[in-house]
Amino acid sequence: MNSKSKKKIIHIALSGANGRMGISLQNLIKKSPQLKLTAKAHRKSCFKYWQDKTIDGVIDFSAPSFFNFSLDWAIQYKKAFVSGTTALNSQQKENLKKASKKIPVFYSENMSPGIFLMSQWIHKLFNPELQILLEDIHHKNKKDKPSGTALKLKDNLPAFLHKNLKIKSYRQGKEFGLHRLTIKNKEEVLILEHIALNRDLFSKGALHALIFILGKKKGFYDLSLLYRQKKLSPLF
Repeated sequence: MNSKSKKKIIHIALSGANGRMGISLQNLIKKSPQLKLTAKAHRKSCFKYWQDKTIDGVIDFSAPSFFNFSLDWAIQYKKAFVSGTTALNSQQKENLKKASKKIPVFYSENMSPGIFLMSQWIHKLFNPELQILLEDIHHKNKKDKPSGTALKLKDNLPAFLHKNLKIKSYRQGKEFGLHRLTIKNKEEVLILEHIALNRDLFSKGALHALIFILGKKKGFYDLSLLYRQKKLSPLF
């Protein structure tokens, strides 16, 4: 028996199953011998069919109007919870923090390692004279504007640069996600650009996040903790 066959199968419940991210996640889970989609939901009534004893953790990529149902279910049955749902209001974000006192919770507006690196780099900017343009480009059906990623990048800029920041958001075509930072002063220009080539990028991040927090103590986890591992568990 090889080492792969000895691995425990991870049983996943997926909230927001009918959305673009939900479909991407389902396709990836099918390809992995380590993962199994045990339950899914696209409306409130689906949750009554979820069997808690067969589920290891919940991944939520739904919408703010649906998010509360999956989080409440995870809290009730004490399951690990991962979410990348954007445009959450302040109360929902506070509920995530409260949930982390009972279960392991992982939340990020963007699961991409590239966006994480960009966030780390811009945190080190030190010149208060810099002028910064952040362009946020997504497909025409994306509802939140600016994107959760753009707002997260803003939060990672040093606070003294917030007044020098301009955000421009565009919703066009089928763009999976492009974020461009143009940072300049009178002497030079620095351009940082991240382009998502497909949605599987975010889905893989969410799956790595769930594997990372399974079995961990209650608490709030994010990309900085996930990528601190240096080496991720193989999915396929």
